[in-house]
Amino acid sequence: MNIDFLSIKPLLRQFLLQRLLTEKLLKFADEEGFFELLGSMGTFDIEKAAEVFQHVNGYQLQEKTRLRMFTVLIDLLHECEYIKNNDRGYVWVSDANFNRPLQESEYKIVINTFGGQVAFIEECILYAATFLRGGPSLYSFDRHSLDTWEKFLENAEFRFARSILTKLLIPHTDSRHTILDLCYGPGFDILQIQEHAPSMKVTALDFKDTFYNQASHRSLNPDSVEWVSPELWNGFGSHLPFDDNIFDAVLFTCADPYIPEELRKYVYSDIFRVLKRGGSLGILTRSYPDPGKTYVNDTWIRRGILCHDFAESVCEGWHGFCHADESLNLFRSIGYSVHTIMLNASIWRLDKT
Repeated sequence: MNIDFLSIKPLLRQFLLQRLLTEKLLKFADEEGFFELLGSMGTFDIEKAAEVFQHVNGYQLQEKTRLRMFTVLIDLLHECEYIKNNDRGYVWVSDANFNRPLQESEYKIVINTFGGQVAFIEECILYAATFLRGGPSLYSFDRHSLDTWEKFLENAEFRFARSILTKLLIPHTDSRHTILDLCYGPGFDILQIQEHAPSMKVTALDFKDTFYNQASHRSLNPDSVEWVSPELWNGFGSHLPFDDNIFDAVLFTCADPYIPEELRKYVYSDIFRVLKRGGSLGILTRSYPDPGKTYVNDTWIRRGILCHDFAESVCEGWHGFCHADESLNLFRSIGYSVHTIMLNASIWRLDKT
């Protein structure tokens, strides 16, 4: 996909994508009875609301992922001012009216620019009712879902963010340093690295070989990529198959929400281990909207993140976006020096000093 970065940046600032996703998820909430049921409950908390929706809608919220997904939707309703907090919990705002549908011209821009991302999240939202009622995950990282993941992960917003992150990690285009692309997926990170620094040696590792063909064909310089067999790594929580202090940089994009919370410290500590002194870790993710708006402060970005988190919850292995302050405390406790946090805490550069 050819992206004009001079035009994509102001386009992102219009928040058209976030407005569309919010409209889609609020429609789902209305159709599933959230407006009516929450409006009839008086003051409530998450536990009380979950009990009602289990009884009335047949939701299976005993399972952690589904309960978290339900909570994310409540948070979106709060962000959109349909509910507010009082001293005793949440209360429905009876005169709330959120209705800002995109104009036809705006809708066409979103589809032309972010089509793969919109289609993915729409499919997830359409399936959400089935999943909340106990249905199986919609997508997994298997060969049946290859096209879906490829179209989603190549979207213009992610490509823009990858470009920024790559330049943060690799300031010199003639760099001959070594970089680990961890969880390389369809290979968009490798493409971005090689477009920016053609001579850089890339080590590519994923926990499955599902995307190998896509990624290897996407590489501009196949001879510079070392593909590590997934048989040597059992995924998050297992030891990376590398010696200590061997990489100048590690690129880790779109995978943090798939790390179980209890394994995050192990995963990032092991990445720290394989980095050379002076090396850097680059992370592309999203951060969950923080109450004080210290890290995620744009209103529409906050709503868009909640829509994304809710939607991708129907995918196997999803654990959700983490709060930026929790991530920051974790990284510092391991020994990372925080070089950069930008774009509503979606881009991180951490250094091993």
